[in-house]
Amino acid sequence: MDDEFKVEFRGDHVHVELEPDFTDQPDRRDEFWEVLRAACEKHTSRRVLIEGFVPRGERDAADVIDAGESTAVIPHLWLAFHLEDFEPTAKSELFETVAASRGVRVKFFADATSALKWLRSNAPA
Repeated sequence: MDDEFKVEFRGDHVHVELEPDFTDQPDRRDEFWEVLRAACEKHTSRRVLIEGFVPRGERDAADVIDAGESTAVIPHLWLAFHLEDFEPTAKSELFETVAASRGVRVKFFADATSALKWLRSNAPA
């Protein structure tokens, strides 16, 4: 999975770059979130920007709910997305709602500048 995404700390946030072949597979989701949790803990940050490509594959509502619940592995997380060719859907709204019910703030952006501005204006370091 390490070749499907890259994680690095960029001064005041954890940056995740999703590669074109990244897939959000339920059986590997825990591994993805554990890598992010460890990076957030190491750098004492709850700001995460995920950029790159929309994960391949179809997800049903149950899978979207599970994905939203998985974000809570990082308490008080602020999560901004900037994904190529992303179009909001009922499923992305469901993901945001489920994450919010777990105390995670999620927002999708058309550009990285707006995403970082939102993270820096709202999320504690």
